[in-house]
Amino acid sequence: MRGHIKTLSIVSVILLLSVACGGGSDRDVTATNQTNESSNSETDSSRESLTESVEEDSAPVESEPSSSSSTTANENGETSTAEDEPAYEMFGDIVWPCNPGTATGATDQGVTDTSILIGGGDDRGYAASLGLNITQTDTLKAFVEKCNDLGGINGREVLVELYDAKIFEVSNVWLDACPRMFMMVAEGFAVDSLGEETRVQCELAHIPTYTVSAAAAHGPMMIQPVPNPSDRNPLSMASYIAETYPDAIAKSATMYGNFAATIETKDKTLSSYPPLGFEFIANLEYNIVGEDDWTPFVLELKNAGVQHIYFTGTCLPNYQAFRSAASVNGFDAIYTTDANFYEDSCRQANDDGVMNNTYVRMAFIPFEERDYAPGVNDYLEIMEEKGGEIALLGMQAASAFLLWATAAKACGSNLTRSCVLEEAAKIDEWSGGGMHVASDPGVNEPPPCGIVIELVGTTYERIFPSEPGTFECNESWNAGFTNRWTDDAVLDENRVSQKFTAE
Repeated sequence: MRGHIKTLSIVSVILLLSVACGGGSDRDVTATNQTNESSNSETDSSRESLTESVEEDSAPVESEPSSSSSTTANENGETSTAEDEPAYEMFGDIVWPCNPGTATGATDQGVTDTSILIGGGDDRGYAASLGLNITQTDTLKAFVEKCNDLGGINGREVLVELYDAKIFEVSNVWLDACPRMFMMVAEGFAVDSLGEETRVQCELAHIPTYTVSAAAAHGPMMIQPVPNPSDRNPLSMASYIAETYPDAIAKSATMYGNFAATIETKDKTLSSYPPLGFEFIANLEYNIVGEDDWTPFVLELKNAGVQHIYFTGTCLPNYQAFRSAASVNGFDAIYTTDANFYEDSCRQANDDGVMNNTYVRMAFIPFEERDYAPGVNDYLEIMEEKGGEIALLGMQAASAFLLWATAAKACGSNLTRSCVLEEAAKIDEWSGGGMHVASDPGVNEPPPCGIVIELVGTTYERIFPSEPGTFECNESWNAGFTNRWTDDAVLDENRVSQKFTAE
């Protein structure tokens, strides 16, 4: 069945080393109405190349603004005008949750009569991949500025401090944030397992961009816009590959980096794909920081007769280097991967076509289809106006901020962490204003819907479903399972991790 839902892991959170990074106790205090100056010419060219290829026959979808007044007639036929809700600005198919108001009270840590202090963060300072995941904090800064332009949260200005975990200093981030922040919002750390115990013990709630480890993905006091639990795996792409290449899937293999997040993602694949007919005859681990020679991997796969490979890691440089070695050795296969491969640098690097036949699972509408998805278009317009790098991870951060702001607005003057989590949990259908497939954040379930795109030369082509701006949905595509990671997370009956909760 087809889901015509306007809209990503998730991105699947092996978005790991695909963007830029930050660290420990370092933090950037951002004035909320200050223009983001992080954009540069390279970012501008990336933005243009990802958004310029909209088809000429596109059918734009326009949002209708809410009316500001209504006219009624009494029994004598006389008319009067009654003021309704103010005509607040739209973001995609939702009303912006930021607006003027008169909320007051120091109701919780980080909240005053006039402001709300939140924290964000990434791994941009990681020496081996400077700038890792910085797109999420670029987006958070831009959206906080936009929110304050519209009046803040019920009139309270949003203040944000941006942390840099530098991959391995996550616990230091939480130690600094715990006694001061109201909540952490739209942050994401590649090795979040290193800080989850600290966060849980200090009881700091968050609505992150993404989570990685099982304990964090099922953590208490946490809701995320596009759930990525360790005991569920969306199977839209797996189903498409199984139906399209039924012979190839019986001779499948995985390739994964020697890194906890990529290993866990590989294990989720091995736990969920076999019921669709996948048989994995090889599972090869490579060095996440690169291999001197990829030929031995290619020859092992070729000699085993592998026809389909699920690759988890990064497009550049590892996947490109592996595919180059495969080409030299005459090895052909079907390749599948996750949404972190949807990035401009990956697309541009395929000018020789060596990475063709790469299928990417998506939960977000691609930028090329902005005319079919008002939320995607609005995200791009805000980033183009405010500055900062445009990326799929950025849209996911935007969805996290909007989810937080929507819940915070519903709390009114009585703004507390528990209220925000309760209000967010009440939202049983969330698409970030139409940027991604609708999810149910409160129950931590990934949506059984998706898109499959293919890397063809220097373009991404929509493969499944074929209609722009839509998803394919099937309830059977939400596979549940248990494995060593879910066991280690110690899930209770509600699938919430009890690993770090006090006895």
